[in-house]
Amino acid sequence: MRKRWVWLGLLAALLLVGGGAGGWFYLQTRPVSRAFQPQLVRLKEPMDADALAERLHQRKLIRNPRLLAWLLRWRGKPTAAAGDYEFSPNQSLLEIADILVHERFTRNWVTIPEGWTLARIAERLHERGIADKEAFLALCRQPQRFKDIDMPLPENLHLEGYLFPSTYRLPPGTGAEQAIRTMLEATRRYVYLPHKQKMEERGLNLHELLTIASMVEKEVLHDDERPRVASVIYNRLRINMPLQIDATVLYGMGLWKERVLYKDLRHQSPYNTYLRRGLPPGPIANPGLASIRAALSPEQTEYLFYVAQADGYHRFSRTYEEHLRAIREIRQTKSGE
Repeated sequence: MRKRWVWLGLLAALLLVGGGAGGWFYLQTRPVSRAFQPQLVRLKEPMDADALAERLHQRKLIRNPRLLAWLLRWRGKPTAAAGDYEFSPNQSLLEIADILVHERFTRNWVTIPEGWTLARIAERLHERGIADKEAFLALCRQPQRFKDIDMPLPENLHLEGYLFPSTYRLPPGTGAEQAIRTMLEATRRYVYLPHKQKMEERGLNLHELLTIASMVEKEVLHDDERPRVASVIYNRLRINMPLQIDATVLYGMGLWKERVLYKDLRHQSPYNTYLRRGLPPGPIANPGLASIRAALSPEQTEYLFYVAQADGYHRFSRTYEEHLRAIREIRQTKSGE
């Protein structure tokens, strides 16, 4: 009888310990939230399980980073493969571990870099199966179709410049209209609403802001130079001097190349700022926030000219004579290398 009670006691203890461990395991692996809020986790290179688990914990996707790291190592995955993953806080830790172990990369996210034109965006969406290229471009030529979005849109032009460069969740099959709406809403949220007052103070409308910012975007490689290049644009506009921006010429020609030839400068186009004064009819690309902020807050300078150096930075000049001298010095430097 005594042995029976001992065995029953041991069984009860084991059940208690097992139940407690199971309860703890359940609490640690259950979803952080019930909300479906997908997040992109991009690993540009393989990442150690501990480091990745901590990253997911910081983004509030899991409860226990140590447990996830242990699970990954136990399942033979001490290092997570590079790639794009999609996680949501309504997924359990076990579901997230399973995605990582089986390397289930996502195609639900697409990145639109700063400075891309509508044509390049259309190509990217088409390649990813998000939207038909021709359908996308056709809708971009109908901006008033999106007039329900509370933001000024061009009436007699396309949506070049109005699609905010960012990383979007656009699964395959999304369609052209929804893709455009998503990017327009981002422009409204990150550009139009926060900078509306600053635009009014500078006497700019949204179309003018995006046009100036797009030229800055295409002309400048380094962010710290953007406000200075913007100042050159404003200085030239103020004295009614042709902007003479190579990128506008190429946009009017419908191509992009590294070197603009003298014959290109004679190409007849509304976007040729060598032949026409003032701003071009509209943006020549979709600018990022750095260029938009530069167009809103340019440096206060007297510069009217700039020329690119080998390192991507520019030499700025106040007079044409200084500009010619800068060109000669840069050419001499290149020839001496």
